[in-house]
Amino acid sequence: MNNIRKACVEAIFRGFEDKGDAIRPACGDGWGEIEARRSLGHIVGYVDLDVPDIVDIVIDTINKEL
Repeated sequence: MNNIRKACVEAIFRGFEDKGDAIRPACGDGWGEIEARRSLGHIVGYVDLDVPDIVDIVIDTINKEL
C-alpha cells in the first residue's frame, strides 16, 4: 500500500510540474506564484484544484500499480 501512496503523490506532483489542469493558478498565468515543496508533500500558493482531475490521476496511478 505504501508504494501505491508514493506513486499517487508522485503522479500529482508530476501533473503539477507538467502544468496540467488538475492543479493550476487560481487566476491568470500565475505559475511562478505556486511552489511545489516535494520534501514536505505540499503544493502552495493561490491554486485552483480540479478535484475530478485529481481523482482521475489517483485512480489511473492505482490501476498502473496493481
